[in-house]
Amino acid sequence: MTADTDLFITHLRAALGDACLPNRTICIALSGGMDSMVLLHALVLLQKVTPFSLFALHVNHGISPNAAHWAEFCQQRCTDLNVPCEVATLPPLTAAGTGLERAAREGRYALFAAANADVLCMAHHQNDRAETLLLNLCRGAGLQGLAAMPGSRFINGKRLIRPFIDLPRSELLAWAKAQNLRWIEDESNQNMHYRRNYMRHVVLPAIREQFPGVTAVLARTAVQMQEQSKLLARLADADAQTCQDEVGHLLASKLALLPPEARLNVLKHRLNGLGVHIPAARRLEALAEQLVNARADAAVFVRFGKTGCHVWRDKLWLDDGMALDLPEASGLQVGEMTWPDGRLIVEPVTEPIDAQALVVRAVGQGQRFQPAGRCRGVLSELLREQGVPAWVRPRLPSLWVRGELVWVAGMGWSEDAGINNRVPLTWIPQAERVL
Repeated sequence: MTADTDLFITHLRAALGDACLPNRTICIALSGGMDSMVLLHALVLLQKVTPFSLFALHVNHGISPNAAHWAEFCQQRCTDLNVPCEVATLPPLTAAGTGLERAAREGRYALFAAANADVLCMAHHQNDRAETLLLNLCRGAGLQGLAAMPGSRFINGKRLIRPFIDLPRSELLAWAKAQNLRWIEDESNQNMHYRRNYMRHVVLPAIREQFPGVTAVLARTAVQMQEQSKLLARLADADAQTCQDEVGHLLASKLALLPPEARLNVLKHRLNGLGVHIPAARRLEALAEQLVNARADAAVFVRFGKTGCHVWRDKLWLDDGMALDLPEASGLQVGEMTWPDGRLIVEPVTEPIDAQALVVRAVGQGQRFQPAGRCRGVLSELLREQGVPAWVRPRLPSLWVRGELVWVAGMGWSEDAGINNRVPLTWIPQAERVL
């Protein structure tokens, strides 16, 4: 491909496929750099012959002193092109070095995933794919990591498309110059402290001296890894059929009977499918090993970043609330309170609530409780009988009247709670996540 506009737009249209139909809305991730400005202008040209909805989303990371200028630049260019532009600002990022890179990327993708669009469009190209493969290889990534930037995938129910993923950066640059485009240069792109920059400016140029076509070769390798990854996913689905219950949940006891490599493959596939990030292969290996070697009554738990995985009642449960803070004890107020495992709703009542007398807090450990119409017992055991996982029980909200426990989420009111003390409380638990 050359700087020829017709060929360029034809490639873009083919890459987008049905994404550019008249009833679709495309959101372009606009950084203001050369790549994204090429994509913006190309989409505007395509929009003239294929009328779809288009808007841009610029993320202000707040890292560079020029961040505000970049946001203004993107907004102005979008105004010139009659494209709506939203600017979203990330909260302060505190990580350093490569941790800062990752924190910025995760924050950026979270904003893109929440965009009100059918399709997300990003300007990554062949060079980006090659760099990502090498970076992940140096980090010890497995097959999925080496697959490096698929041309299309789904994020939060939206299709994310990288229409330039098969084009080298040189072709985008040639088209940008032919179109007399303007763009911004991020000064951090020259900072060798960031590993991607080091890979881009030092490692790959050194490799190209001996292997001039290495960028395209690495990109092709990434595509091959994607194909192999899809085959492993099919194998994982087939193996999972042999060790799951009637509703499709994995049974730990049957999973433990699989060959080690098959067990790891099934676990990785299920965790990925539920959006759980696996920070290191050793975490997955630890979970697989515990499934085989732990006693039947042992507590099996492995942490994957902010999510924990427990084995309980022969199933593997995800704990998304483990890293969340519990609300502090407070007087009961009308409204809604968010808890790690659900929502507590307090409806309005005709009589005013005595916030000093009624206190809501996490129930904690060791409480005794007598649900209405039942025998008194240790609350944790009562909750266990109702199928509440052990790690959730102490986090549940409870209501106390002058130091006396009178209501527990999932259990209801106590036998001793007088009708005059009752207020309309509704506990809406989060959907359980089971592998």
